[in-house]
Amino acid sequence: MAMPRACTVRLLGGFQVEVDGLPIPAEAWRHRRGADLVKLLALAPQHRLHREEVMESLWPDLAPEAEAANLRKAVHYARQSLGGKEAIGAEGDVIALWPGGQLGVDAEQVEAQAVKALAKGAGLDEVADLFTGDLLPADRYAGWIELHRERLHARRLEVLRAAGRWGQVLDLDPSDEQACRALMRIHLAAGNRQAAIRQFQRLREILRVDLGVAPEAATVALFEETVAVAGPQPASPAERAQALLARGLLQWNQGDLDEALQIAEEARELAMQHHLGRELGEASALLGMVAFARGRWPARFRQEFVEALRLESGEASFVMDAHLCMVEASLAAAVSEPTTRLAHELLPLAVDAGSRPGEALMSLVIGESELFSGRLDESDEWLSRASEIYRDMNWESGRTVALVRLAEVALARNRRDEASRHLAAARILAERSELSSHLNVRVFAGLIEVADKPDQRDRILGEADEMLRPKEVCGPCSIGFRVAAAIACARSGELERSRQELATAERIAGMWQGGPWQAAVWEARAALREAEGDRAQAAALLREAADLFAQSGRPLDEARCMAAGAMPKP
Repeated sequence: MAMPRACTVRLLGGFQVEVDGLPIPAEAWRHRRGADLVKLLALAPQHRLHREEVMESLWPDLAPEAEAANLRKAVHYARQSLGGKEAIGAEGDVIALWPGGQLGVDAEQVEAQAVKALAKGAGLDEVADLFTGDLLPADRYAGWIELHRERLHARRLEVLRAAGRWGQVLDLDPSDEQACRALMRIHLAAGNRQAAIRQFQRLREILRVDLGVAPEAATVALFEETVAVAGPQPASPAERAQALLARGLLQWNQGDLDEALQIAEEARELAMQHHLGRELGEASALLGMVAFARGRWPARFRQEFVEALRLESGEASFVMDAHLCMVEASLAAAVSEPTTRLAHELLPLAVDAGSRPGEALMSLVIGESELFSGRLDESDEWLSRASEIYRDMNWESGRTVALVRLAEVALARNRRDEASRHLAAARILAERSELSSHLNVRVFAGLIEVADKPDQRDRILGEADEMLRPKEVCGPCSIGFRVAAAIACARSGELERSRQELATAERIAGMWQGGPWQAAVWEARAALREAEGDRAQAAALLREAADLFAQSGRPLDEARCMAAGAMPKP
């Protein structure tokens, strides 16, 4: 067969190939190995690679014989889809894409034009429009694509910034502070102070996903200037409080705890004076973080809790939510008994004061502690009590956590249908909660645990990919999901994604010195080693996980790991 004149490979926004202007139908790529080989070669320098590089990129977990067999099949399937043997060259040890004809790859062409436009400072708008999507979005977890994807993403942002298309920069990266400041200045120049304030507020919503992350100093300074701008209306108490909180978080990030504490106290007083629930909650969170860093969080939480008992239910809920992440973090510490004792101490105070938010939170903490200790009946009772109070108050965040924990109780009793019902209800609440960035990821962790069939786990992981964008998820709150995803992907043979999820879990677990999350990471490592075929190492890792769970007072988790470690699969 004569070699066709031209081949075009499209990688931006998806994978598509045209030969002489005619698109190859999607069903022609039903053999993934052939498609992966074409993608890999399309991204390679001069569209050719040594056979060893191909095999190491596409099948790093296989033995040499299996790698070689896969390569032979990949070449065969790629040639078949592209319409001829000449489409994939295999001279000696070099594999090449379309070696004897005209080959165009959209990602390569767009990047080359971007480099030229940036160098000349002209034609930037035209080039920006050529970036029609992310690089191979369907191959999100293919490690060999990641560097190319990051490079093209960075180049696209560079072009958009140079073209002054700040709105599109924020579409791609909502946390880009240079773009935020540029748009704030544009609004201020137009005399629209409120639009500049709203621009900053949107940035704060993105950054507050991770507890304690502040805008950059230049952004905070610009916001302070914006709030101080004279206009028809003076700055509102809420805007003044937000400026204080932004400055306080900046001091926190810079390690100036004394200054952060002083500013947080000022913001808290302003919020109390004007009944600003959200700002009160954020001030309480900053005060809690300072106390946590100094090892004084239990005392600070006790003070905040007691003072919140005198607040209206709505304001008290913001204070309780502000400490929710820190409560959960303290329960995941190597020694969690102080938090449990504190909950038993504070519960009667809440009941006597008639504070439903306080009663609900302390019931939740006690129920979680009972669950971790393996006392399922007691846990069910306390968590159900918390869930009912939260339901009566229409308090989505607290009830979501309670339902996720009730699902864990049900799963420990092998009642999967009951666990699924709890999680279905929790998912609805989490999506509409103000703490969705903290809660959605917890719900998905539970959904993965409850799924007992590979296709169910794959569907849930796919839904999680759509919803849980990295910059919109609280890192510490995501550790349960990372561990569950690492284990699920290892068991389904997606080893590359399993490694990525495990690496993220390991990084987050470093927040705790010992404790159950360190143990959970060992359990995930064991699942990966099992999938890689090292059963002896997997069993050893499971026994290590069991020891760490035992030290953390988690008997159910200890028993699970001991059973799995003692009986590796034949």
